Amino acid sequence: MDSDELVISLLFPPSDYVSGINVFKRILNNKKSVDVFQAKLELPVEDLGIFNQYINDRIFLDIGCELDTPECVFKSLEDSMNLIEKDYAKIYSRSWIANNHFIALEYKFSNPDVFWTAEFSDPLILNISNKIRNNKKFFIDNPDYVDEVNRHIIGLNEKNNCEFPLIENRSSVFFLAEYLTYLFADKLVFTNENQRNAMLNQFPEDVHEFALKKSVIERHPTLDEKYYHVQSAELDLNENYINMAYFGRDYYGQRHFESLFYSIESLNHKFKDKIRIYLFIEDVSLMKKLISTLSSRDSFIVKKPLDYFEFLNATTKFDVLMVNDVVTDGVWPYNPYLPSKISDYLGSSRDIWAFYENGSALSKFDVKYKSDIRDFNSCRTQLINILEDHGFKDENCSVNEDYFAQRLTALNRLYDFEFKKNSKLKAENEALKELNEDILSSNSWKLTKPLRDIRNKK
Repeated sequence: MDSDELVISLLFPPSDYVSGINVFKRILNNKKSVDVFQAKLELPVEDLGIFNQYINDRIFLDIGCELDTPECVFKSLEDSMNLIEKDYAKIYSRSWIANNHFIALEYKFSNPDVFWTAEFSDPLILNISNKIRNNKKFFIDNPDYVDEVNRHIIGLNEKNNCEFPLIENRSSVFFLAEYLTYLFADKLVFTNENQRNAMLNQFPEDVHEFALKKSVIERHPTLDEKYYHVQSAELDLNENYINMAYFGRDYYGQRHFESLFYSIESLNHKFKDKIRIYLFIEDVSLMKKLISTLSSRDSFIVKKPLDYFEFLNATTKFDVLMVNDVVTDGVWPYNPYLPSKISDYLGSSRDIWAFYENGSALSKFDVKYKSDIRDFNSCRTQLINILEDHGFKDENCSVNEDYFAQRLTALNRLYDFEFKKNSKLKAENEALKELNEDILSSNSWKLTKPLRDIRNKK
């Protein structure tokens, strides 16, 4: 059957890229046949199994360049328009990556009657520290493209009696991916209200209101129960323990589990050893080093992340699934991020423990266990509740009030050991850091000018 919709997602499955998987989940939930425009695969299409469900046709782009760089964006545009030969009634694109929105925009320019739905996974202009992404390699230098886009903006202004600002050369790819999508997409999708506010508030009122009117909030999709049994996960869990799991990939400063470590380490409970916590993390070595500082290290099992459908099946086998917010307090006025894994957890029918930041989208989910990621006492309380809910009650449990200082000391020692292990590398990194700071300092006025100009219109 022929499809009237094209989904533009370069990192579409079987790539395990989170954004591409969320696009695939939307297709499964919509249960309508679509064509997919994606990066060239190494696997033959006939070997993709369930990833072919609801896929009528796949159009493959041979990328061969660094995604989101101007060179790659413009190469993608030229090659894509040569590959997409049909006139579609609808197109859909999702960032991250920004390339997807640029390809959709180009198709929209050539086919103005197409209905374009554009989704944003996270803010593009601003990084996780609420700073403008100002790496100069992501700034375009293409006056012809700028002139073409500005002609379309002028047409849009005349049609809507508006004065949306024209773009300038040397604008950021990330700035353009947001701004131009706000202007020309027919429907904008954000995963949570905080994200929408954080992104649209970067723009002057007329752009903000124009985008807001055609925007919707749609959290990450949760699949039907049958998809949790497509691929079996072999875990060998011991049913004599409370088996808990965190499925992530990265562990870093703004997304960590110190509150979990604190709750289990500071609690004196005679059944504490009945807990087993599985951490599925890409950097197994780093996690094992962090856990090595814990007296409860035997309660933790560290494993590599699972393939997507294996992961879905694994979520049905644990007693408690853990999810944590990115910590944004002090750098964002409110948390714009929503962990996509919460949507997968919700379909598992298992208990969920959410470590939330106050006011975040995650904090509003109705799950069995919730604790403030900054309130170590609330985390410990939920750990006690989990123990008691599984029949392990200790009326004489107590708290080690000195634990916090002990934990900091242990981490400092670990950090010093790792930091001093290679003094030569340390010196090289410091020199590189100083060089980068000099470069940014000398060019910052150029890099931020397009966004600063449009902000000044407020």
